[in-house]
Amino acid sequence: MSAVSRAGGVEGLVRYATERKRIITTRRRAELLPSILGLLLFADGTSSITVTSMSGKPFFRKFGIPKERLAFIANSTGSAVAWFVPFGSAAAVLVSFLTPVMNNLGLEENPFSLVLRAVPFHFFAIALIIVLFVTIITGKDIGPMKKADSDALCDDNEAVYDTDIPSEKKPLARNMVVPLLFLVASIFMLLLISGNGNIANGDGSMSVFSAGVLTLIFSALFYRIQGICTVDRYISWVIEGMTGMFSLTMILVLAYSFSSMLSVLGTASYIASFTVYLPGSFILPASLLIAAVISYATGTSGGTVSLLVPILIPVAYVSGIPLQYMIGAIISGSVFGDQSSPISDSVILSSTMTGTEIINHVRTELPYTLIALLMALIAFAILGFTI
Repeated sequence: MSAVSRAGGVEGLVRYATERKRIITTRRRAELLPSILGLLLFADGTSSITVTSMSGKPFFRKFGIPKERLAFIANSTGSAVAWFVPFGSAAAVLVSFLTPVMNNLGLEENPFSLVLRAVPFHFFAIALIIVLFVTIITGKDIGPMKKADSDALCDDNEAVYDTDIPSEKKPLARNMVVPLLFLVASIFMLLLISGNGNIANGDGSMSVFSAGVLTLIFSALFYRIQGICTVDRYISWVIEGMTGMFSLTMILVLAYSFSSMLSVLGTASYIASFTVYLPGSFILPASLLIAAVISYATGTSGGTVSLLVPILIPVAYVSGIPLQYMIGAIISGSVFGDQSSPISDSVILSSTMTGTEIINHVRTELPYTLIALLMALIAFAILGFTI
């Protein structure tokens, strides 16, 4: 993003969309752009957060919208939607977790079919998306986000950009749009390659990293052909951007270490074991809360799902609870913790990509995630009492 900004891509895109074509002329449109884009990039949560943050950041700065708001949008349409869409990489991981469990239970149903039937019961993700778009359409914020909104001042246009191109060159939108499209196309291409033709089976982390490297090389050639920069200047732009990501790397290493420690200690298994002592009607909401607590403590939705599926799916089967209900409860709780934990990789990535302090991101979005969690809890309680 640093290289794109220095090459005039950010300034060019903002001026093109707000002044020349007048496509993004209001705060509502500025917020809808990354929200819709985040929903469309469902294949992988990491790539969704990255692209959504990059595309939305210049417009949020243009209209004086707090960066905490963009972090909330990027996170909500990234990690949450990744589990919600049955054809994404997260769903493929869920199928791999379910397959041995269903085989042990003697179930002949296709695991993917079960995952597909569980989609309507991802109540937290559904509620969170509803809450997000209601706030965008109404323009109303609550809690710390409201204060962040009131504190955000509309920057002067010239102060927003970090353009560093020769005086005879004009900032052009294509200098951001073309590398961004190349990045997205590369991610999907690498997901297809690593998944042997199935995008859902692709390696998301490898695809995003490799696509980023390819985009850096492509951008260097693209800008050099235009005479925007020399090779030395481009390398300095890249190093500048890498320097800003160092803190993210360190925080993620520590977060993953803590998560691994909890897994080795068997924390999830111990907490989940208490569900066998609950009345059948309380198992679903209790499973939701257990998943939320574990995911918040570990900062990972994928790790929580991998730990709880082998434990809670047999509990649901023995208790006569439809398995799609239990999958929905596990995913809903896991996504809440991943969405709200300060050691979550998606929270850290959303904060870093939008330039928001991690604690500010967590603090400003927590009222919205709690509202969505309460809605999901009520929904699963109703399901539990109707079984």
